[in-house]
Amino acid sequence: MDEDRVGGMADKALGGVKSGVGDITGDAKLQTEGAADKVVGTVRNAVGGVKDAANDAAETVTGQASDLGQRASRMMDEGTGPLLDQVGRKASAYGSQARDVVASGAESASNVVRGYPLVTVGLVAVLAFLVGRVTAPEPKPWYRRDWT
Repeated sequence: MDEDRVGGMADKALGGVKSGVGDITGDAKLQTEGAADKVVGTVRNAVGGVKDAANDAAETVTGQASDLGQRASRMMDEGTGPLLDQVGRKASAYGSQARDVVASGAESASNVVRGYPLVTVGLVAVLAFLVGRVTAPEPKPWYRRDWT
């Protein structure tokens, strides 16, 4: 689990506590801070999830490349020739490169989120709105609604 996921969950919990205390005491500023902390925690948790998914994908690619290299090595041991050994080494190198690219992409995405948190919150809100619009059922026309 990525540190951003853990930190995001902690921020979200802290925001819930602040918001609850603000509700009990009637402090609007504390309520607002709590809501803001919840949003920041949600975004940070989402970034951690993306980083975890990217690392999992990179590990999968690396594992598959390693399996390919082992198969090629076995075939070479069985006498299939140096060409397969070269293919295995090349596949392993490609797997390592893919893992490095995914890891650097996840790290740069994390840096963008940390550098521009409000823009990130805005983008997440727009994305959530669009996903909601796409997945929502089509509304009924006014003349077919149940007005009771």
